Amino acid sequence: MGKINIQTTLRALAIAYFLEALVLFLATVAIVWGMTTSQAGALLTNSALVVLTLSAGVWLSFAGIAITKGKRWARSAGVFWQLIQIAIALGTFEASLLGGFAIALPSLAVLFTLFSAGVVKATSEPK
Repeated sequence: MGKINIQTTLRALAIAYFLEALVLFLATVAIVWGMTTSQAGALLTNSALVVLTLSAGVWLSFAGIAITKGKRWARSAGVFWQLIQIAIALGTFEASLLGGFAIALPSLAVLFTLFSAGVVKATSEPK
């Protein structure tokens, strides 16, 4: 029974990673759209943002696949990404309290799940 629960938890973490990757892919499309419709003020900066958001989306997609297989690096990638999102949320609080909580609360939930005993054990065992 414990094995089913940990697999469900790992799948839930993978879904969270995939949703975060989807947001990054949508941000990439929005930036490219702005560049092609001449809404972009700094073409070089937006080009760098396209590369960064696209790379991060691909990286999170691979991490989502790897976390279901119990790979240790996928948990490390998730911890790093959740900390980045919490830093973004702290900056967002200045503009919108609701927006900051919308970013911070899911990130904290994923972060606490990544440090739960079952997930640590499942991603620490050699496969």
